[in-house]
Amino acid sequence: MLKDGTKLDTLADARAFILEELSETDQARNAWQKAAELLMVAAEAKGDVAAVTKQIELALFMQGRWLLPK
Repeated sequence: MLKDGTKLDTLADARAFILEELSETDQARNAWQKAAELLMVAAEAKGDVAAVTKQIELALFMQGRWLLPK
């Protein structure tokens, strides 16, 4: 869960967050680039959703947007 209460429950939610909520500067950061790469692979049913989740959590943490679930 994000600090503003947003939940990223699906790959589609994660995609929308990256494309609609992040600035171009943030999208260009290595952590988000890796997350986007893993997301695309997972969306094609060839990748590991757990790996995407872990990378998105890392990217969110690095930006200070992530909160641990209660």
